[in-house]
Order: sequence, then C-alpha cells, then structure tokens
Amino acid sequence: MTFRIMVGCGLIMLGLSWLGSYLIIRHRLERSRWLLRFIFVSFPLPFIATLTGWYTAEVGRQPWVVYGVLRTAKAMTPFLTAPAAMTTLVLFGAVYAFIFSFGIYYIHRMLRAGPAGSLAAVASEGTPNRPMSLGDQRPGSQHGYVGAGE
Repeated sequence: MTFRIMVGCGLIMLGLSWLGSYLIIRHRLERSRWLLRFIFVSFPLPFIATLTGWYTAEVGRQPWVVYGVLRTAKAMTPFLTAPAAMTTLVLFGAVYAFIFSFGIYYIHRMLRAGPAGSLAAVASEGTPNRPMSLGDQRPGSQHGYVGAGE
C-alpha cells in the first residue's frame, strides 16, 4: 500500500508539472486558478512520497527476519555505528538549520522592503522587477492589465 501511495504522489507531481509546463507554453498558467490552487494544496506530496518510500524499504526487510529466513544480525547495516549515525544526524541538522535561517532572513528582508511601488507605476514601466507580481499582465504588454474582453 505504501508503495502505491509513493508512486501515486510521484505521478500526481509529474502530471502537475507537465500540465503547468503546457499552460506556461500557451501563456495561460496565470489564468488557471484551479491548477494554481491544486498545486498550492499539493505541497506535502514530496514529503509523503519520501516517507512512504522509506517505509516501504524498511518494512520490506521485516518479513524475512520475522519468519527466520534472515537473521537479525544480518538485517542490520554492518558499517552503521552509533557515532556514525550521530554524526550524520548532527550534520543534517546543521545544514537544515543553516538553510532555514537564511530562508527566514530572506523572507524578513522582502517583508521589510515592501512592495516596489504602486501597481500603476510598475505596470507603466513594462516588465516588473518581480515578474510574478503582476500576474494579469502579459510579458511585453504595453497596455497594462489584460482585460476580460481580450
């Protein structure tokens, strides 16, 4: 069951990326609110896929040990010692703390800077500094926002 969940999550992510790429090529991604909402809601899929894949790999060993086909001593990873596991845990923790702290710093800087200016001023200049900040404007459009009739 966990293998199917892992594969299902992967196929959903693959399908979303293909559909998003198609809509980007057709210049319709910003108008597809249902897809953007579905992509937003699907943010835990990579985490779920990783967990279920790990669970599949670990549980896959257990029946061999339970039914006596594989001895418990042989089921363990021979080169993984307690100090090696602790070193890996500390290094992963340090790397993730480093990435998290700079992510927080970057988001704090963006929030403190605020918007670049009024939307009308940014729209009249052509391409904004943050391309996704004006989702209703077509790239290279000199007329501002795209209306419902266009």
